[in-house]
Amino acid sequence: MVVQTKNIELSAAALAYVIELYRELTAENGAPTLGAQNQAVEFILADPELSAVVARWAAGRDIGEARAMPPQRVPRDALYERVRACLEAAMLPPLSDRMGSAR
Repeated sequence: MVVQTKNIELSAAALAYVIELYRELTAENGAPTLGAQNQAVEFILADPELSAVVARWAAGRDIGEARAMPPQRVPRDALYERVRACLEAAMLPPLSDRMGSAR
């Protein structure tokens, strides 16, 4: 499913949220693979409620600016739990890889 939106700010906010969440989950200073990243962003953009919460989250941050201080953690709320589940599912290896390792 591809979610079409002309709201570039909302798309950037969703991407910034997904990257921050990924950093917390993995303790890595990077971003998820493009497939996982795109699935999580589309998950947010497809849900008006999630989109509104992400927009409010991004409003208090300069998501497009580099910063010298450590990033603030994302709040552990309903948004966090829903997007985390989506991102973790997207980061799973393909089923064929998981089945091959079980043998």
